[in-house]
Amino acid sequence: MTLFHCGNKSEKFIMMKSIFSDQLSDFSNIHLDDVEVISIARPNFNILEDSSFKFLQTRQSLKLQWMQDIKDDNCIESTLTESVPPTLKSLLVNQVDESSKMLSDLLGCNKVSVRLASLRSPMCPLFHVDNIACRLLITLCGKGTEWIPNDSVDWKILSDRKNNSLPVKDESAIMEFKVGHWSLLKGGAWSNNFNGVVHRSPDTSDARLLLSLDPVFE
Repeated sequence: MTLFHCGNKSEKFIMMKSIFSDQLSDFSNIHLDDVEVISIARPNFNILEDSSFKFLQTRQSLKLQWMQDIKDDNCIESTLTESVPPTLKSLLVNQVDESSKMLSDLLGCNKVSVRLASLRSPMCPLFHVDNIACRLLITLCGKGTEWIPNDSVDWKILSDRKNNSLPVKDESAIMEFKVGHWSLLKGGAWSNNFNGVVHRSPDTSDARLLLSLDPVFE
């Protein structure tokens, strides 16, 4: 996690919008200046969710991170450990393969940094902005990442690291990425005209399985 202070960027305010749909083609809107989040519901995700839930019930820990070359179809399967059941492994291979190629087509990256982790406590409990271009979050099972729409963020509180208050004008504005969605959010390094999406891990001790992909530009 990278905490990112907006500095003068907070003075440049654009009314941002979010897109929720079931059409992969809507990801192309991420290039629009006034779009901060795109979350696409994926079909037949309940099979992967059920398999992920069964894995979490075994209480095995899973923390993997690797660099995925878009052209290397064998990289995903060889990285997954033997502790991952065959059914879940096959589903994860397809999920990573499809999502990484989507990012490559959308953004022109040749590699993607992939992280797969089982979590039983908040990994990043504080609201923050990551100093990256963008990130694709896929909650496989459990509660999803929480985020605040740009126009609801209290940037003064967020930039004050001694202030433990929630950096939001109205707590009811806090949103959550749902299971079964590919959720693409812009980071602080996307452009000079946007501060980045403010987000955090959900405040829960319930187990969840999270997949995240960061495009890598070389």
